[in-house]
Amino acid sequence: MSGHISAGGRVGVEIGGTFTDMVWADTDGQLHTGKTPSTPQAIHQAVLNVVAEAGVDLAGVEQVTHGSTIATNALIMRKGSATGLLTTAGFRDVVILGRADRNHDIYSMRYVHPQPPIRRGMIREVDERIGADGAVIRPLDLEQAWREVEQFLEQGVDGIAISLLHAYANPQHEQALARLIRERAPHVAVFASHEVSPEFREYERSVTTVVNAFVGPIVKSYIDRVDAGLRERGYDGVLRIMQSNGGVMPAHVAGDNAVRMLLSGPAAGVRAAIWFAARNGLEDIITLDMGGTSTDVAIAPGLVVSTATELKIDGLPIRTAVVDMGTIGAGGGSIAAVDRGGFLSVGPESAGALPGPVCYGRGGVRPTVTDAQVVAGMLRPDNFFGGRMTLAVDAARDALAGLGMAGGPEAAADSILRIVNSNMASAVRLISTSRGIDPRDFTIVAFGGGGPLHAAMVARELGIRRVLIPWSPGIASAFGLLIADTMIDAAISDLHPLDARSLDAGRVETLGRRAAALAQENGLQDGGYDLSIGVDMRYAGQAFELTVWTDAAPHDPDGLRALFEAEHRSRYGYARSTLQIEVVSYRIRLVARSGASVETPLPAGQGDSPRPIEIAIDGKRVSGITLARDALAPGARLAGPAILGEPTSTTFVPPGWEVECLPSGDLLMTDVR
Repeated sequence: MSGHISAGGRVGVEIGGTFTDMVWADTDGQLHTGKTPSTPQAIHQAVLNVVAEAGVDLAGVEQVTHGSTIATNALIMRKGSATGLLTTAGFRDVVILGRADRNHDIYSMRYVHPQPPIRRGMIREVDERIGADGAVIRPLDLEQAWREVEQFLEQGVDGIAISLLHAYANPQHEQALARLIRERAPHVAVFASHEVSPEFREYERSVTTVVNAFVGPIVKSYIDRVDAGLRERGYDGVLRIMQSNGGVMPAHVAGDNAVRMLLSGPAAGVRAAIWFAARNGLEDIITLDMGGTSTDVAIAPGLVVSTATELKIDGLPIRTAVVDMGTIGAGGGSIAAVDRGGFLSVGPESAGALPGPVCYGRGGVRPTVTDAQVVAGMLRPDNFFGGRMTLAVDAARDALAGLGMAGGPEAAADSILRIVNSNMASAVRLISTSRGIDPRDFTIVAFGGGGPLHAAMVARELGIRRVLIPWSPGIASAFGLLIADTMIDAAISDLHPLDARSLDAGRVETLGRRAAALAQENGLQDGGYDLSIGVDMRYAGQAFELTVWTDAAPHDPDGLRALFEAEHRSRYGYARSTLQIEVVSYRIRLVARSGASVETPLPAGQGDSPRPIEIAIDGKRVSGITLARDALAPGARLAGPAILGEPTSTTFVPPGWEVECLPSGDLLMTDVR
């Protein structure tokens, strides 16, 4: 933490499951940090707490950017708003029935079909019908529709989702219905599918709209409280919110686009990892972000991370642009347990911020990964969280002993850590090896509170030989907020065979007009953003499509085909030059560069003297040293085993590894065996 800080610069605040992090860049680009426990009972309060504790004077601050799990938590815990859904007569059960596929659970005997956050009794039908070609087959009966809305109003709904058949092809009925509700019931939030997800596939479009309506009012209320609290403290700028696609958006549009926030924190971390890798001359990276609740991994060949058009949360398909990453329930707070068969498991259940791990002394009684780290000797109990917390080692040992494993607490700790490392390595394989990419050619960029502690062990399991630990890794996601670009994504479904009209000058002009309207809605100036166009294509007969991105210029069909087949060959290992290609949708991406210029402080090369310690790893205890990370000045090298402590994280250098402080101040761990 810093002392009192004068006005100016930018502030990034990210709320995690256990801690809330802040990075502040002053007008000279110098960085200051803050970290405080999250406040689950009043989530927004942690944002205000961390700013106040760091002594930031918000008057005159240029920009505040915020990332939060508020939307994700509301959906997973089913604690959103009372929501109703209006749909076309005869299609009431679309969001209930879903799809017949079971994805990765085809062999599970306990498979449970994903359920939307809405009961069947809260779905009502309206008399209308539009065809797949956009033609009106049956006009909308507005009075009949209003009678259905009145039923919702009597039930006290906070939001109404509208998803009418083929509204992506012709939204006029949805527009009329939304206009009617907004005029007659202005206190109710309205979310229409042509505004939220104007894409074909009724199930996915309807689910996305329902989820947006379910979490939207919660998100809007939360952002309003954050914004009001910041303004009470002198901030008069535009609050910006991190999206799942790795860019930010103005807060005033976040409530209507809540599904864009579902992976807001992890996406910011990936953005930061790319920035740190670039400044150290690294090109191919895998990100490893371990926090208090989960671990997120992503891959960025050439420092370009791919984006997906859909993510799944709690089994529900959400159609929104998102950084392509994998997530597992392996965090510092992940709970370890022995099942009735005598098998040890770790996660996905987490102790969270409260009560937290047993060693925190906040009432936790179930052993966690952090407790295992303490017992294994990987954390300094007397200097945790920058000296602001003292960890209860004996309580952690007692909790691990309670698992009843042979060998006592030390053996239990070792087993827990091995399982966590194996789970994280498996997550990396899913985004690399399973896609035909050899992870051994990559460098892991590790961050989050626990990433640097486990990264080298995960790398060793994967055959990766280099790990980058950036400046202040425990608050990397908050740093990503500071440097993130404004990014706006939109999609337009238009199913047709690939031909000369697919992305000709007329189509580009139409998409350009849509982009200009989006820019105006989001406060972007003409000429102040870059425009990219994505084309979703597939071979005729395929069920799903691939997106290829290009500049906003006309393309002939041969050029588009070449782009698609290159992507298809990269993803699946083959292409079929004789098959017809279909265009499914067009995508628009606006990017306004942040222009942020920041400079991380270099380590002073001073600190406490190295202290001897013993660390339990791989079933044995080894002797090593512990010292402050700041004691390693640029150019310094240190052989493992060693523990490097800093206020936001701890780095573990295993036996057979060496760590070097780079000229940037970042650390590079290398397997020297």
